[in-house]
Amino acid sequence: MTLDRPAIIGLACGVLIGATAAGLQIRELREKSRSPGAPGVGRLIPGAVGRQVFVVAAWWVAFKFTDADKYWLTGALVVSYTAPLLVQLKQFIFPTK
Repeated sequence: MTLDRPAIIGLACGVLIGATAAGLQIRELREKSRSPGAPGVGRLIPGAVGRQVFVVAAWWVAFKFTDADKYWLTGALVVSYTAPLLVQLKQFIFPTK
């Protein structure tokens, strides 16, 4: 695979979509942990559904209306979406002293 114009557009769109979704998720987790309310995962579900709809809709729009390569787009989206969450998971499992 070459890094031509469709690949670069796919990388840029995938990173933009994935980073936006991950940033929104991290922001919501911080807000929910600070605010008092009902404990549990149930209060996070509405925001999670909205973020997933955003990711799927943005992926579809980028795929349908640009000449982005679908493999680069999907790969960049997956990597940029999961990287911040894996760092946060590592900090949760192995907290610094």
